[in-house]
Amino acid sequence: MHPHSSSPVLIGVAQYCDRKSSITEAKSPLEMLEYVAREAINDAVGHDSDELVNGLDCVAVIRSFSDSSPVFAIPWVKYGNLPKSLAIKLGADPKHVVYPHVGGNTPQYLVNECAERIAKGEIGSALLCGAEALRTVALAQRSGISLEWSDGEEKTYEEWGDDRDGVSSHELKHGIGLPTTTYPLFENALAHHYGRTMDEHRQACGQLLRRLANVADANIYASCRTDLSAKDIVTPSPDNRMIGWPYTKTMCAQMYVDQAAAVLMTSYQHAKDLGVADEKIVFLHGCSDTHEKYLVSERIDYHSCPAMRVGAEQALRMADKTVDDIQHFDLYSCFSSAVEVACDAVGIAHDDPRGLTVTGGLPFFGGPGNNYTMHGIAEMAVRLRRNAGEFGLVNGNGWFLTKHSFGIYSTAAPAQEFVRIDPKSYQAEIDAMISPELVEEANGDGVIETFSVAYQKSNPALGIIIGRLSDGARFLATTADATFMQDLIDSQDAIGRAVHVTHKDGRNQIS
Repeated sequence: MHPHSSSPVLIGVAQYCDRKSSITEAKSPLEMLEYVAREAINDAVGHDSDELVNGLDCVAVIRSFSDSSPVFAIPWVKYGNLPKSLAIKLGADPKHVVYPHVGGNTPQYLVNECAERIAKGEIGSALLCGAEALRTVALAQRSGISLEWSDGEEKTYEEWGDDRDGVSSHELKHGIGLPTTTYPLFENALAHHYGRTMDEHRQACGQLLRRLANVADANIYASCRTDLSAKDIVTPSPDNRMIGWPYTKTMCAQMYVDQAAAVLMTSYQHAKDLGVADEKIVFLHGCSDTHEKYLVSERIDYHSCPAMRVGAEQALRMADKTVDDIQHFDLYSCFSSAVEVACDAVGIAHDDPRGLTVTGGLPFFGGPGNNYTMHGIAEMAVRLRRNAGEFGLVNGNGWFLTKHSFGIYSTAAPAQEFVRIDPKSYQAEIDAMISPELVEEANGDGVIETFSVAYQKSNPALGIIIGRLSDGARFLATTADATFMQDLIDSQDAIGRAVHVTHKDGRNQIS
């Protein structure tokens, strides 16, 4: 099949991982960005290319964690405009210098957005990349060293994507807002939904994550190349402390990594004009971007993800494929709950023999801030080049199962021209769904809808409850009662348990 000249394609990819360099030898984020950008150019055409660089109409850098959350703000990291600084390093002068909003879905969202602009002729080529140096940052902080990373540029970039905060002040007041306290809410609800005791569910989580660890063990770009057993993953120990019930440290995305990745995009015709070999070209066949009821407290329930289901259906429909036509998957995997709901939404088994990741997943490959999915896309492109004509699905997830972006890829050319469907057209189905009413000042009897227990220094520190009052209205509450928290942890299924909630001192509390 002869490709359409305007079809958006990936032509170059690159990854970088540093597990061992000392503080003084490690690359800065900007140095990593330049490295993977040049490697992606070389991957596309086999050499440095002024023609390719001069044709870059868009240079986008995924927002770093130091600019995403006050928790990760570093006083001596003073990059004002990373995408512009990267463009200057490369000698490019793009029309669009982009530093998108927060979200792990952002790399795939940028591919979808740039693909549409390429297909419409609005841009010729785009360089998408990201880098995190949280491993080196942590080493420097422990050593009392300031690395003075800066570029002296003004913040004149474009900010693409959804800029809404993923958490409300009411949620923050009740312990919701960190991934390690929020994703357990989904995990505990899933255990109940699947009809498993918590012991059974944790064993299933361990088996799922073990399969991810096996993939990471064989991946040269993975931050943790250790083949762990399911028991190793879920069993608390001095080196594997509890973080948020039911998650141990090993069950969580590992953010303290030095990793970077880049993806080069253009049209099929321009790829041929640049001399890119056919076997290097990967087509985007289908894509979608959705978001859930935006706040965690607004969700339909805590065991499903309608936005993910709608997004997967739309991407597959656009590609004229079914899930049975996909040979490779990279499902966003910050926690096992994210993988489980993705499998359920896409329509595959948790132990699908095709595998659920091409990288090894965020707990083992590494979770470099908002940029993990760039690695997923890059690794998928490599996998598809080795398996010409096969198809791969990538999904990215932002905030707390909130924002979702999908891409369907193959080296085979699409039969139809690329036309991205307006996400608003299918987002309407999700927006029309009815959520339970949220009562911010709750008093009375109710039942537990789901829960989480946050740990501090390996001890239960805060119980987080999402519950329902007798009239069906939803409430958020917390407890610091050690006996109650331990009872939640020891219970094989606390969902549906009767509780009494009282609004006191500005918060709802379980008594």
